[in-house]
Amino acid sequence: MARRISQTMHDFFATESAGGVALVVAAAIALIFANSPFRQGYADFWKPGQAFIGEALMSVFFFLVGLEIKREFVSGDLRNPKSAALPIIAAFGGMVTPAVIFTAINHGGAGMHAWAVPMPTDIALSIGALSLLGSKIDPAIKIFLLTLAIADDLGSLIVMGFFYSAGISPYKILSTFGAVFLAWILPTGKRFSTDPLISLIHPWSSFVVIPVFVLANLGISIDFHHFGELVSSPVSAGIIFGRVVGKLVGITFFVWLAVKIGLARLPDSMSMKDIAGVGALAGMGLTVSLFIAELASNNSTQIAEIKIGLIFAALISAVLGLTMLRKFSSR
Repeated sequence: MARRISQTMHDFFATESAGGVALVVAAAIALIFANSPFRQGYADFWKPGQAFIGEALMSVFFFLVGLEIKREFVSGDLRNPKSAALPIIAAFGGMVTPAVIFTAINHGGAGMHAWAVPMPTDIALSIGALSLLGSKIDPAIKIFLLTLAIADDLGSLIVMGFFYSAGISPYKILSTFGAVFLAWILPTGKRFSTDPLISLIHPWSSFVVIPVFVLANLGISIDFHHFGELVSSPVSAGIIFGRVVGKLVGITFFVWLAVKIGLARLPDSMSMKDIAGVGALAGMGLTVSLFIAELASNNSTQIAEIKIGLIFAALISAVLGLTMLRKFSSR
């Protein structure tokens, strides 16, 4: 895995970092308004457009996801089986372990159907948080996190298609799988590269589509008198433990095992401590998790618990991941 980052990739990281800030600002605005005297007006403002945002506007995001996946397979680290093995195995471990933890906590409960919510990693949030460490972080760590997150996106799409297709309307099928498929079948070669298209769409997705989606969907009115019950509910606890512990343990253990038995090779500039830091940071997830939550449940209480769990998990993962990488990063 190369240590140098091309100008194209450098611009991509810069947009993701700034997009992570935009996402956090949008989340803060949604939570502030949802817990203010203007909560009803805020909800009424977004309600008429939620279907359009979830089914039409988000197609831009999923089209971009498809382009990113395609670029990784055509010219990125996923094109080489030896280079692809490590991030794909890491992504698999980082998806399976959170799902197992959530299932164990919610076994037989009403929120069991939301088992896939803790699985996705948010590229914008994780890359944005990583950018706070600046040049202290070896470029190989950034590339590994990005490749892992893209493989994670592909895995999450497969999970949605197999396990949640019954809850997806024809419009959502077109806006998710249709958009990804369209990106995938675009011809590439010497005459056409996905890079210019990604560069064109990326800012719109990062600074318009995702913030608007978060503004319309993350607003949750928190009853602080029952806040402890909300956070400690099986659904919230499953997401928090699944994401914070599951991502860290799953990614680190699966990478260690893959290296130990010879399925993959750790980049020379990275250590297992770096992998653990990336695993902790990968616990930050919001966009795709919220999308899956809409498919998994129509119960307003469960949705509120999911949102609380995602917010807490993202905060804990950011602090834990940045602390570990700052202390242990090979650079």
